[in-house]
Amino acid sequence: MDGKILSLNIPNYNYNRQYPSFTGINAASEKGMQKCEYALRIIGNKLADTFETKTVKAITKNISEVKPESTEKYLNQLEEISRFYSTGRFIDVNIEDKYLEQVAKDGKSTIFIMNHSNQTQDPSMLAVLSTLLTKAYRATDNNSDFPLPKIILNQDILTTMNPVKRKAFEAFGAVGVDANIETADKAVNARAFLPLIKDFVRNKCNIFIFPEGKLAVRKDLDLETRFQKGIAELINKVLGIKKEVQVVPVGFAYGKEKKTKFNAMEIGTPVIFTRQGENTTVSAGSIPKSEFAFDGFKKFFEKHKDETDVVITENGIPVKPDSVTDFIKSLLSENLNICSLEAQKKLPKEIKPDDTIILY
Repeated sequence: MDGKILSLNIPNYNYNRQYPSFTGINAASEKGMQKCEYALRIIGNKLADTFETKTVKAITKNISEVKPESTEKYLNQLEEISRFYSTGRFIDVNIEDKYLEQVAKDGKSTIFIMNHSNQTQDPSMLAVLSTLLTKAYRATDNNSDFPLPKIILNQDILTTMNPVKRKAFEAFGAVGVDANIETADKAVNARAFLPLIKDFVRNKCNIFIFPEGKLAVRKDLDLETRFQKGIAELINKVLGIKKEVQVVPVGFAYGKEKKTKFNAMEIGTPVIFTRQGENTTVSAGSIPKSEFAFDGFKKFFEKHKDETDVVITENGIPVKPDSVTDFIKSLLSENLNICSLEAQKKLPKEIKPDDTIILY
C-alpha cells in the first residue's frame, strides 16, 4: 500500500444511473405478478418432482443430510452435486489464468458476481463454476478449512420446493432473499444478510450472486443499467469491518443452437476494494486488458498501471464511505460487462481438438 491518492473520476461516465424498474409496474402490480409466479413455481416443482429420477432423488437426499461444515464429506457432496448439474456441457473457460487457484490459495472470502443472461441455464453454469472452485480448494493445503459457498437467490425458489429439496439447496449454500424491485421486505433481507456478513468477515463463506436479479428480464437495457446496487451496498458495509474485499466477476454465454451445449465462461481478474481511513481504493480488474472496457476507465487505469492504490474520488475529492456505493456498483458492473462480452466473443461455434474445452 503506497497510500497515493489517484482520482478515479472518469469523464462522461454516469456513476449514478437512474434505478430502472419494470415498465408499467408499481408496488401493487408487482405483488400480483409475484403471486402468479409463485403459483407457477409450485406447479412446475410438483411436475419436476413427479418425473424426477432415482439418481436425482438420491443425490438430493444425501446432500440434505450433510452438515454444511468444512469437512471432507461436505466437499465430496458439494463436488458431486455440482458435477451432476453440469453434466454434458462443452464449455470454453479461461482456466489458464488460474484466478480460481489464486482464490483457493489465498483462503480469504470472495464475492463472485455473475451475469444473469439465461435463467434456465445459469444454475448449471454456476454448478460448473462451483466444481472448478472445489477442485481448486482440493489442490491446496486448506482443503479441510475453506470458505463455504453461499448463493443468493429469490426466496420464492426455496419456499416453493418440497422440504427435502429445499433442505438440500440450503445445505448446498442457498440463501433466500426478497428479490422484488418495488416491494422488497428490507427486514427479511437484513435477517438473511446479517449472518452472511459475519461469516464473510471471518473468511468462512464465499458469496455468489447475480446482481441483475429480477431486472435480468429487461433485455432492452444494458447490463450495467440492470446491475442492482445491493451487492455494492453490502461491500461498502463490509469495508467498515474488513479492510479488504475481493470480487471475482464471471461472465456466462450460451450457444444459440438449442440442440447444442456449447457454452463459454470468462472468469475475470479479481477486483480488490480496500478502505484506508475514509478513503476507498480499488484495483482495475479486467479493465486494462479488455477491448470492451469503457474508454474512460481504460485510459485512466492504463495511465496509472503501476499504482495499486487508486482512491475513488469525485472532482478530485475522495468520496466518503456514505456516498461511495454508486462508484463501487459502476466499477463492478463494468468488470462484469467485460466478462460477459469476453465470454460471448469466445463462444465456440464447433468443437476442435485444440480448443480449451472442459467437458463435464
